[in-house]
Amino acid sequence: MSEERKMTIITPYLGFGCINFNMTYEEVCRLLKDDGVDYTNEHWPNKGCTPEVAWDVIRIGKDISIFFARHRMFKIYFENDFSEKLSNGVRLGMSITEAEAIDPSIEYDDWNEVYTSKQGYWLEDDVESGQIISISIFIKEVENDDTFFSYEWCKTD
Repeated sequence: MSEERKMTIITPYLGFGCINFNMTYEEVCRLLKDDGVDYTNEHWPNKGCTPEVAWDVIRIGKDISIFFARHRMFKIYFENDFSEKLSNGVRLGMSITEAEAIDPSIEYDDWNEVYTSKQGYWLEDDVESGQIISISIFIKEVENDDTFFSYEWCKTD
């Protein structure tokens, strides 16, 4: 993204830089093209799921993945060499212990094998090093499976 549009803070429930959760798939593609950002597209049909709602994913390099259902963005996933940080200072490469000191609401979710924060993000860690290897931010609906998988949040009139 161009320097005037780039923001260095990941903001849960809002987005990252000029990419915000209220944007559609087409709007994000247009923005990335306008800024000369290389990206790839993936289509996940989710065959056999109930309801069967396909997801589209925009991948920016090996560091950022942006997820959509019915052309509505619902999650941004940061990994690998991504160097930006959350608004509270949590970042990739930091230990989970350091993150918990910053955000006492972080709890381990055994079912999904991620650390969840009441501030609206998930963290994955490397089991051996204890370092954070991914950060996910999302829309509020993701926090409740029944609400999210109803897909009411992405229906258009």
